[in-house]
Amino acid sequence: MSQTVSDAATPTRTQQIDPRILLLALGMFALGTDAFVIAGVLPVIARDMRVTEGLAGQLVTAFSLTYGFGAPALAALAGNWPRNRVLMMALGAFCLLNIGSALAPSFALLTLTRILAACFAALYSPLAYTIGTSLAAPEKRGQALSLVLGGLTVATVLGSPLGTWVGEHFGWRMSFGLVALLAGVACLALLLCGLPRENAAPAPSLRARLAPIREPRLLLALLPTLLWNLGIYIVYTYLAPLLQQNLHISDISGALLIFGLGSVLGNWLGGQVTDRLGTTRPLVTGFVALAIILCSLPFATRSLLAGLPLLFIWGLCCPNIFIAQQHRMLGLAPEHTNVILALNNSMLYLGIAGGAALGGIVLHAQSVSLLGPLGAGCSLLALLALLCSIPTKTSANRSVRLLSNRRSSAISTEPGPPRAR
Repeated sequence: MSQTVSDAATPTRTQQIDPRILLLALGMFALGTDAFVIAGVLPVIARDMRVTEGLAGQLVTAFSLTYGFGAPALAALAGNWPRNRVLMMALGAFCLLNIGSALAPSFALLTLTRILAACFAALYSPLAYTIGTSLAAPEKRGQALSLVLGGLTVATVLGSPLGTWVGEHFGWRMSFGLVALLAGVACLALLLCGLPRENAAPAPSLRARLAPIREPRLLLALLPTLLWNLGIYIVYTYLAPLLQQNLHISDISGALLIFGLGSVLGNWLGGQVTDRLGTTRPLVTGFVALAIILCSLPFATRSLLAGLPLLFIWGLCCPNIFIAQQHRMLGLAPEHTNVILALNNSMLYLGIAGGAALGGIVLHAQSVSLLGPLGAGCSLLALLALLCSIPTKTSANRSVRLLSNRRSSAISTEPGPPRAR
């Protein structure tokens, strides 16, 4: 029996957690395992495919670049379809494409399956965040975001280390097989348990979805997402070569487990901190801490005693920043939730793509140890962009009003469905 979001959201006013949010997190776990496992098995893929580690890292670039540019366009194309069906279709196709990645006979075909998998990940993720926040009361939005994001953070503590261990002992193809299994289980769970249906609503055009990019104040608010992820993934994509060089180990699954444990704790704290302190203080503190961590990482990881605690703190820091930024974007334009969150996630994946690409270029000419200070510089640029976007609140409100007018104009000029008589 179908149920509208307006009806579905009512119980969340009295209940602490809507259990349907956990279904969305289950799907994010499958996607997160796929996104994070590449870094752990990158040297194994490079050896088997007979390519350099820098070129193998471009698998992350291809996936993330497709996601970043494809999310707004795909969201606009699928805007008139029922959201629950889009979620399940995307997750099922993602499962099949990971099977394709596991069977790919060449690096070119492996790259192609990564690009196609990114298209369906781009369909799923923004809807998971949007529906997750719509199922929570306004004062619980931070915690709702942390629950959906929890799928990604649990993937760092369980999915990524397990996928890395499987890749090291049974081959990288089995790592993609594990991702396919997780996605299939998540898709089946969604089919059996169901998601709330929504009343039909006019879908904004691609032009309306990209409207915030034409607003300087909102563009500046999106910029920190691009820059901090650029800094993180310059280092994280090539974490395996860094740890293998400094610690002389071949299996880094234990180190990824430590990082993931920090992410789980950070995800649990992030929603509560954002709900209590707002978004500015957690973001400023997070960017400064991230810069210090990334700059110290090449030196601290020369010993387990210093390296493992730093990896834990790094994992703790990342979800706090992400939750605060997501919450901040909701506050800047609450009536444009779908547009803002889709663009914020696009910026995230463009940052991941840029970090993987830039790190690969640096590795061709320089040592892997240079990646840490380079990532720290990107984090400080994110802090600068954040500080520049804060001062004039009236200017931000003016931008939101102008965005609303443009979006309304864009929707009104599009041909709509014929009215029922």
